[in-house]
This record gives sequence, C-alpha cells and structure tokens, in this order.
Amino acid sequence: MMKEYVEIMMASIMLIALLGLLIRTICLKKGIGARVIQFTCIAFLIPTIIILSFEGILNGETVGALLGCIAGYVLSGISNYDNPFKNNS
Repeated sequence: MMKEYVEIMMASIMLIALLGLLIRTICLKKGIGARVIQFTCIAFLIPTIIILSFEGILNGETVGALLGCIAGYVLSGISNYDNPFKNNS
C-alpha cells in the first residue's frame, strides 16, 4: 500500500517539474539554461529510479550506482556557473 503512495508522489514530482518548466518558459519568457537542464534531469531521473526500484526492476546496487552518478553529475558543474572571478576571455 505504501509503495503505491510513493510511486504516485514520484510521478507527481515529475508532473510538477514539467509544469514549472512550461510556466517558466512560456509565461515568464525565460530561456532554458544549463541550470534548468540540470534541474529537469534530476526531477525526472530520481523519481524514475525510485519507481523502478520499487517495482523490482532495479536492484539495490544499481540504484546506488545510478544515484551516485547523478550526484556526481550535478555537483561537478557547480563551479562552472557560480564563479564570479572566472575569466571569460
């Protein structure tokens, strides 16, 4: 019973992320940058991994490896966008 609630919550997170992206793009007329792509990637991949693990398609080792790869991907790009002293020449 709890599994269904978690899966519905994960699907809701993906839907809310998609709606937020559409609102940001259409209503606020903002472009899609690297941060938005990273957020969208996380908002879709993590719930998908959780749903697949609850369904038994992915085992524990695979889930751990995928979550570690995602964390590395997200955290590796932080310094590229937040460094005010970076020389753009």
